[in-house]
Amino acid sequence: MTNLTNQYGGICKLIGLLFPGQMEVVLHDLETGCIVALEGAFSNRVLGDTSLVDFKALKERNDGDVIGPYAQENWDGEMLRSLSAVLYDDRAKPIGLLCVNTKTVALSAAAGLLASLTQINTADKPKSLFNQDWRQAINTTVSKTLAKRGVVLVAAKRSDKVAILNALETNNIFDIRGSHQYVIKLLGVSRANFYKLLKTVRGEPQTNLKNKQ
Repeated sequence: MTNLTNQYGGICKLIGLLFPGQMEVVLHDLETGCIVALEGAFSNRVLGDTSLVDFKALKERNDGDVIGPYAQENWDGEMLRSLSAVLYDDRAKPIGLLCVNTKTVALSAAAGLLASLTQINTADKPKSLFNQDWRQAINTTVSKTLAKRGVVLVAAKRSDKVAILNALETNNIFDIRGSHQYVIKLLGVSRANFYKLLKTVRGEPQTNLKNKQ
């Protein structure tokens, strides 16, 4: 457990308990470059994952300690309302980033009091902080592809998944280490089926893929 987790882990847990299942809290450690606390996870990230945040740009910011709210696409296409806060040590040195992502579909369906909590009057996502986040690039590509085809991920057919892989291949996503495993998990397919679909996209002959297991 890191010092940052000791300091802010309880706060992350508290925030996550406010709206169970609707709010994800992510604590990024600038020292390790990893996620060191994760509550209410629903974005296909796990504890210890690389943060994929441009910490150099974060340290150079001078426009306040709170970033957002800004909109992000989740892996399933749902829009998230996100806020981030820069954390400092006693010497005013940035040591972490606390991010809170809130689902909007269920809350947007509620009326009255909840309406004020679900307004997404958000600025553009700060590219200087998230230009390394290939997971977000995948989420955005999948979301746009599904929207264009008029389907949702849970009902996606083989042709839809081929279209998704084709869009990702066009954007050179699969050149990134770890992207194959992320997309396999996102699409809910086996490794064998994933590589069969990818061969289809690339126009490669189908072969026995047992060795890829």
